[in-house]
Amino acid sequence: MSVINKKKEKTKYTKDTKSRKEQKPLANRTVFFWLAGILLLTCIAFFPSLKNGFTNWDDNIYIAENTLITNLSGANVNKIFSTNSVVSNNYHPVTILSLAIDYKLSGYNPKTYHTTNFLFHLLNTALVFWFIFLLGGKKIQVAAIVAFFFGIHPMHVESVAWISERKDVLYTFFFMAALICYYIYIHQTGKTKAVLYTSVLLLFLLSILSKAMAVVLPLILLLTDYYTGRKFDKLVLLEKIPFFILSLIFGLLASKIQSGAIAAIDTFTWLQRLSFASYGMVNYILKLFAPVHLSCFYPYPNLINGHLPVVFYIVPFVALGLLVVTFFSIKRNKIFTFGFLFFFITVALVLQFISVGQVIMADRYSYISYIGLLFPVAMGYDWLHNQLSKKISLWKTLSIFLMALSAILSFWLTRERNKVWKNSDTLWTDAISKYPSSEPFRNRGSYLVNKIAYDKGEKKVSENEYDRALEDFNISIKMNPKNAKVYINRANIYGLKKLFDLALNDYSKAIELDKTDPQTFFNRGITHSIMKQFDKAAQDFTTALTMQPGFKAAKQNRAYAYADNGDYQKATDDLNELIRAEPANPTYYFYRGFSYFKLDNMQAALEDNNAAIKFDPGYSAAYFNRSVINKAFGKYKEALADATKAQSLGYPVNNNYLNELKSLQK
Repeated sequence: MSVINKKKEKTKYTKDTKSRKEQKPLANRTVFFWLAGILLLTCIAFFPSLKNGFTNWDDNIYIAENTLITNLSGANVNKIFSTNSVVSNNYHPVTILSLAIDYKLSGYNPKTYHTTNFLFHLLNTALVFWFIFLLGGKKIQVAAIVAFFFGIHPMHVESVAWISERKDVLYTFFFMAALICYYIYIHQTGKTKAVLYTSVLLLFLLSILSKAMAVVLPLILLLTDYYTGRKFDKLVLLEKIPFFILSLIFGLLASKIQSGAIAAIDTFTWLQRLSFASYGMVNYILKLFAPVHLSCFYPYPNLINGHLPVVFYIVPFVALGLLVVTFFSIKRNKIFTFGFLFFFITVALVLQFISVGQVIMADRYSYISYIGLLFPVAMGYDWLHNQLSKKISLWKTLSIFLMALSAILSFWLTRERNKVWKNSDTLWTDAISKYPSSEPFRNRGSYLVNKIAYDKGEKKVSENEYDRALEDFNISIKMNPKNAKVYINRANIYGLKKLFDLALNDYSKAIELDKTDPQTFFNRGITHSIMKQFDKAAQDFTTALTMQPGFKAAKQNRAYAYADNGDYQKATDDLNELIRAEPANPTYYFYRGFSYFKLDNMQAALEDNNAAIKFDPGYSAAYFNRSVINKAFGKYKEALADATKAQSLGYPVNNNYLNELKSLQK
């Protein structure tokens, strides 16, 4: 009897084993279909971003004005990786290299840059699925929920639809790949373990070189050790040392580079800083579940009678409560602890306790941190739906409804949010409608007067857009009368409208507020020149050159201002330097020839006008000046030929002068 039972048990075991072997390919296929479906929906949600253009919010700094991306030669790649090559207060050479590859493919076509961001977001969504699938015990439902909401959450639009945030999608790609390799590493034995460890370290380095926020990875590795039950022995700690060394090196480098963007320590009190950090943390959590009133710009609050709004005194207690709950969950609930600490660690550096930049929070900072918040939500949902008790069937139904509603709303909001990033007009108009403040008005006005630089196919700026821009600058100044940049912007508009007195006043006000920008002195110098105040123009150009010795345009215009003001020797000195640097520039020879003429050095004046005509055969003013010099030399025939040529080229030659030359020939 017992023998028969053993045979039956053996037969049953064999069948189950066979069944499991047959189901494994099916399970793999299920994982693939889930992931494919998530990626398809993410594609549809973010597809509108591919139709967007550049914005004037850093895209000009990263693309149009960034000479680092214009070639992929070995020398230039070395320059990209030099720590001196900082773009927008950031050292992220891998990000810049990726932009250089885009430029190589299509120049300044925004679609290429958007497509690259889009593809990296899809890859990141797949990596999130893979990591959570491993971490969550290969629960497809958990991985699907986290990856799906990571893929289509409206808060993630900024990281994908904003070209300048290439650094976000890129650092996340290497960050998540490092976490996957690390998870496999801690569950692996044998020779491949060393290869995996090296891979994690290399991916970490690539992540840091994409964005400095990746420096927190060593803490996430320790958090993964905690969640997987790894014993914290000497080996576990020693293997993290290279990671912490890299974090320290690049953290110090980032702090040094961004020091200019950090607000002075006495700008805010420590209590205000704590309130800002708590406000950001709590709002990131709230916007995970209610992604409404999103904006590219969340300004700092205005003080009311010297105090912050009431909510800023409440949120520190909420934040403290969450941290206390997390502390007491360390031994009781690993899922919640892991998820919340993943979120907190990855967002902590940008919670504005140390104020960097002009915003109190930003959607892009939720990009990787939301993985932590989504994980316990997905695990809780999975746990609920695995309960067999009929008493909670209502809760199951309710959770399905809420999950479906959240998915539909997130999908729709993400598609609509992508459209907001179409151009700077739609972007800043959206920000103004939600958080009206000085900077969005300034940025929209700045875009309106520079549409040609940002919008492909735009050929001119209409008078109506100049008027809109002027109105935006007026509002911006009214909101913040201490922002030098707005006065500069408004002065530029006044200049375009030929209201030079008003332009001069605004440039002077900007200089009063900020004496560190050579471009402002240069612009005021140009305005002085137009108003024929050449002595004041020369002073401004000199100041600009003192601040920026290589400022070529300032050197040129100072030389011209000297010549127009009668300071011919000073003009000649400047022009000698310019000609040595650029010996084929006809304008330099023309002005130096004019100065030599006024200094009564006729031979030198003749030679310079000859040179001007040589380098530009259509230079009508040079022909006329040469005519005058030839007349002085008594060469009336040559003088008449030059005067006639100048007239044929459009120079306004007086007929009396021509008649005089004709009579002198006789």
